[in-house]
Amino acid sequence: MRNLITYIRQNLLQPRILKFAVVGLSGVAVNMGLLYVFTRYLGLYYLLSSIIAIEVSILTNFVLNDIWTWRDRQKKSYGKRMLQYHISVGVTAVLANWLLLIFFTEVAGLHYMIANLIGISVGMLFNYTLNDLWTFRGQN
Repeated sequence: MRNLITYIRQNLLQPRILKFAVVGLSGVAVNMGLLYVFTRYLGLYYLLSSIIAIEVSILTNFVLNDIWTWRDRQKKSYGKRMLQYHISVGVTAVLANWLLLIFFTEVAGLHYMIANLIGISVGMLFNYTLNDLWTFRGQN
């Protein structure tokens, strides 16, 4: 048990991961909120609403991660960071979030909001890893 606590403290409770999780939670709120509003109140088809919600949450998460989570890293140009972030998160958003949303809604019969939350959850670890190693990697 002591080894588990040490592992969690050394690997999972690092400030950067915690900051990423806080930003991620704000992104979940943006994504889920926009998906609900666009689908329920604007009458958009849930798959179109999801694309818009994913895009807005990608942009808001980039800004927050750039100024808070990875602000200590030597930085490339703002445009290059945004492009790399958008590519890495976009790939995981399409492969995890959007495809799982379709699968769990259309095949498994789950409510689209629950299916969306599953997709977001799966993509989170991949997003952190890609952005830590590529987008916000410190320059030598």
